[in-house]
Amino acid sequence: MNASNSSHSAAGESPPWGYDHPDCRGAAAFLFFTSDLARVVNQQLAGLPLDAAALARAQQAVDALIQKYIEVQAAPAAFNGQRIILKLDAEQPGDVPQVALEMSPELEDQIIEAQRLAQQQAALRQ
Repeated sequence: MNASNSSHSAAGESPPWGYDHPDCRGAAAFLFFTSDLARVVNQQLAGLPLDAAALARAQQAVDALIQKYIEVQAAPAAFNGQRIILKLDAEQPGDVPQVALEMSPELEDQIIEAQRLAQQQAALRQ
């Protein structure tokens, strides 16, 4: 993860992290978090074989992301004690494995509620 606050206007630079955004507070923090979560998992697993070592590296990055959201107090206490566990999942033997995310129920509920509120607000603006 790159924790810098630098602009991403130069070619080749990645966009800033959600936790660095000034609006990353309260319910909005969960929307930034879901974007950052997808980014972390993709960065760690893109182009690599899905094996235990890759999954372990991705898990460490996800754990660090949750810790970062705790440190910046994006949603005070909302991320404390929460977890996301990455698992390899294949429906049938021989299927290409997929990465499944298992979230603690509290975190999952908060993310779903934040997404619902964002959709309502977007519908009202139209």
